[in-house]
Amino acid sequence: MTETRVKEYWEHFFEKPKKHYNPYMERLKEYPEYIMYDADIMNSYKGKWKEYFKNDNPIYIEIGSGSGNFAIGMCQKYPERNHVAMELRFKRLHSSARKSKNYGLTNVLFLRRFGEEIPEFMGENEIEGMYINFPDPWEGNEKNRIIQGALFETLDKVMKVGGKLFFKTDHDQYYLDVLELMKDIKNYEVVYHTSDLHKSEKAVDNVLTEFEQLFLNKFKKNINYIEIQKIK
Repeated sequence: MTETRVKEYWEHFFEKPKKHYNPYMERLKEYPEYIMYDADIMNSYKGKWKEYFKNDNPIYIEIGSGSGNFAIGMCQKYPERNHVAMELRFKRLHSSARKSKNYGLTNVLFLRRFGEEIPEFMGENEIEGMYINFPDPWEGNEKNRIIQGALFETLDKVMKVGGKLFFKTDHDQYYLDVLELMKDIKNYEVVYHTSDLHKSEKAVDNVLTEFEQLFLNKFKKNINYIEIQKIK
């Protein structure tokens, strides 16, 4: 029988070893109850995340969770939901987990995983919603944007009918481009949009991200917002 080789820790993050590693990479181990970085373990929960959270509450996923302010705010506001937040940067993951522990949250998990890999660890109809807040607008290279046709192919695989994609951006053209894109996306429809979230009826329930706070306070920038529902 061939024994399965145990991965070196660095192999969870890189294809080749490095001379120097980000010190926060090692510190992810401090919060095993809040951070998951082993892709094999993530994949083992595909279709079974309610077993991980030990409840039947709906699961929402966030792509690009930053330092965790939005995830934490959502978990406090909606304790009846489970929030899976995806982030790549080690320091941000560590900070998110530290704050989550300080608040005693039990309905949040931070994953170090790429967004395009979601179908590898999320099962059919397993998520109720997806949050994408202030993604890179990729000016001049718009083909690299996260919100494009391929994203909806992913949602076809993992989101329930009736589930929603929630999108916030400070980039006015990105907002307009997504509205235009949705005219050609089947089985999804824009159910709400505004070019000034904080002056809309949605403002009262809005949970701020760290970037959003900066845009509002320093740059006085309007925030664009779209809700897209899966209808089939």
